[in-house]
Amino acid sequence: MLYLQKQAGQGCRKGKRDCVYPDPPAAKGSAGSSTSKEAASTSREASPESSIDDVEDLEREPKLESIPDEEEPIEHSPQHPQPLRGLHRERTASSITLPRIGNRQNSETPSLEGTKSSSPAISTGTSVSFTTTIQTPDAILHSSTSRPEWTHLHKDLQYHLGYFCDNITHFSYGVPNDPDDFFKSALPSLAVSEGNDALLYAVVGFSAYHSTLRHPHGKVEDFLGYYNKSVTMLLGSLKRRDGQNLPTLLAMLQLATIEEYLGDWVNLSGHQKAALQILTQLFTPEAIMQSPISAILTWYIRFDVFVAMMGGFATALPREWFVSAVEGSKEKVEDDPDNLYWRIEVQAATLRLISMDMSLLYAKSARGEISAESYVEEFNRISERLSEWKARLDPAITDASYLVTDFQYKQPLTDDDIVDPYQPGSLYRPPLFSTTILLMEWHSITIMHKSRQEGYALQQEPSIEIRQLSLMACEMYETLRRWPETPTGALITVQACLAISCLFIPRDQKYHMWMRRRYASLEASG
Repeated sequence: MLYLQKQAGQGCRKGKRDCVYPDPPAAKGSAGSSTSKEAASTSREASPESSIDDVEDLEREPKLESIPDEEEPIEHSPQHPQPLRGLHRERTASSITLPRIGNRQNSETPSLEGTKSSSPAISTGTSVSFTTTIQTPDAILHSSTSRPEWTHLHKDLQYHLGYFCDNITHFSYGVPNDPDDFFKSALPSLAVSEGNDALLYAVVGFSAYHSTLRHPHGKVEDFLGYYNKSVTMLLGSLKRRDGQNLPTLLAMLQLATIEEYLGDWVNLSGHQKAALQILTQLFTPEAIMQSPISAILTWYIRFDVFVAMMGGFATALPREWFVSAVEGSKEKVEDDPDNLYWRIEVQAATLRLISMDMSLLYAKSARGEISAESYVEEFNRISERLSEWKARLDPAITDASYLVTDFQYKQPLTDDDIVDPYQPGSLYRPPLFSTTILLMEWHSITIMHKSRQEGYALQQEPSIEIRQLSLMACEMYETLRRWPETPTGALITVQACLAISCLFIPRDQKYHMWMRRRYASLEASG
């Protein structure tokens, strides 16, 4: 989605450096994802003594550029951690080269062979087939209210895992809904399981990143060391050709999430492509929806759709996977009609399917693969589906009794405000809070679609309809920002929605300053 910002000349910058956007692939593939941000708390927490602090040769001015990976990956046990040397982030995703894998659905899957890198990579001179299985106890994959056992790990790992369970939510991953509580339960449980060290350090690194943001004097090396160690272990596993499994898939997605925060589109793109190969090798579209870890599909699809929208090409994952997500969610509702989270997931999956069809239509148009008449027909069909999605929302997930109507925390509006964030009607309290996120996502997707209909250029004024939709999305964002009960990480999920909307608000000084303050707040959070 950030391609709209690039057209406006507002290229992403992270840490006083320009982000590098990869070129769209020639075939179906992916190039990046929208940057997600979170308003960080300023509260200070005492961190236990970390093994990282004991390293004598840590560089005090770390940079995020890549370094040559000339040494062979060395794996260390998390039970007996070794110094995490080198604070430069390693080039990882672009160097991950998987052997050619037969697709279970016999559908075309982008190959990672031929990726150029100076990092260690698997030789692809010979096609190799792997038998991939999910060798994980069922108890780990199912939701649990108790924390996994991690007392055998080093204290710094225990600290960051505890921080993860206490502070990281599915919203922190940009995922609006998590019916099986995968991110809170199954993910950390899998991370601490024996043999999953690459995933462990990726999860710990993500937690350490957020913990660093919470500390006024946080150090970048506190999470880069974990990130680099995860990368090294992942490369070692792939080099030994024993990494075609669920923990490796999760490690790739977790590293891609960190790279999204850092604006590292090149490595993110490589991890996404590698994850796609393993995802389609481990699962069929139907099987993953019947498993207790179907959130993995949502996690991957989020990258795929955003990347496709940003790059102007079709999603890498075939449409049947998106359809299966909708149908599988409906089956869960049939089995458990009172489960509001699966009812929300039906609507979320449907919106993702519409977005996928949008990306496919735009890609066909850009490549000249569709006639003008057919384009208009499909465009209008998608417009109708978007309208129907909003008009036919499941009444169970828009129950007015969950609407927030009491704004006791309300602060007087000033001349700097461009919207009134205290208007009831769009903010739902749990368990329907995710409906609020979906409504804002619908606004941004509809804005994007309608702007193409108008042939919008940044120099012209948008229609009244687009402007109203944009201001409504800004109002919803401001409501979330000011509501004291907004779940941790929720602003991350809607950051891209705000970016889309801000392109179409009035261009006077007042609106411009409001937009700059919101972006500055997101940027300050990391």
